[in-house]
Amino acid sequence: MTVKKQRYDIPPYSEGWFQVGWSDQLARGELRQLNHFGRTYVLFRGMNGKAAILDDICPHLGAHFSEGGCVKGNSVRCPYHHWAFDGAGACTNIPYSKSIPVKAKTRSHTVAERYGMIFMYRNKAGTAPTYELPSIDNFDPEDYSRPKTFEFKINIHGQDIMENSVDSPHFAAVHGHSMPVNTFRSEGSELWISQDASVRRFGTTLKFRLEFHMIEPGFHYVHFPDMPGPPSHVFSSIVPVDETSVIHRLTLRVKKTRPKLVSHIARRFIMWQMMRTYHEDMQIWETKEYLKHPVLCDGDGSIMKLRNWYRQFLDPEEGESPKLRVLPS
Repeated sequence: MTVKKQRYDIPPYSEGWFQVGWSDQLARGELRQLNHFGRTYVLFRGMNGKAAILDDICPHLGAHFSEGGCVKGNSVRCPYHHWAFDGAGACTNIPYSKSIPVKAKTRSHTVAERYGMIFMYRNKAGTAPTYELPSIDNFDPEDYSRPKTFEFKINIHGQDIMENSVDSPHFAAVHGHSMPVNTFRSEGSELWISQDASVRRFGTTLKFRLEFHMIEPGFHYVHFPDMPGPPSHVFSSIVPVDETSVIHRLTLRVKKTRPKLVSHIARRFIMWQMMRTYHEDMQIWETKEYLKHPVLCDGDGSIMKLRNWYRQFLDPEEGESPKLRVLPS
């Protein structure tokens, strides 16, 4: 029997905060199934407006909450025998029992909502976070127009997507841009990258600068402070689905202008440019091999810098101590 070669020889999952959806896409009383980190979860919003995430399995007889279950009050109800569990994973009701067993609990996961997005915390040990959800520097969603959101499922490791952002030579080879110049700055576990580049569009050369702030694989963003039109912002979260694929969620915002038409045109241009380059990359991502020790030249220095940064978030190997991270205040 032929054993298929494992595509990546690094852990498939990472630890930290991950965006699992957008707030306006989960109404009160709604639930949905999440497929992440090789398992299923149920995400629901109680009538109190709070979002919660539980392991998607009823501890009674193993039915999945997301397969026919519903939200009752602030609990999710199992479709099989109607046992109900609140956002903390505690059983709140068994319709045919006078008492609730002490062990009638299911695992809950830490959830936070900010910037119109829903986040969950995940680590290999299944413990609570040691730090709060990160924040976006100098950012108020009220200053920006209605966001445009994207969600892609891709057969790739999240590290490959993130190192693509600093892979300067591919911008020229694949996208026809100038070869960007990257400037790195690090502080603790965080990484800032300033990228200057240009591209020929509409018969002229457009110069621009991108400011990346890499906080975690599930929480990073880029500003476009120096380009034609109003300032823009893209938030990015890469969430592993299983050992072979990820879901990449992107949220594009453009700063409000008067007249509104200016920000509308800017958003459409950035969206067109961003999706054009993204799909060009995706064709390569889906089939490329991962080389742990690639043959590099002097123009490829940024790739290993990104890999070294990413390594701190990967699940600890057997025998390693759990990671303790505290973001600077």
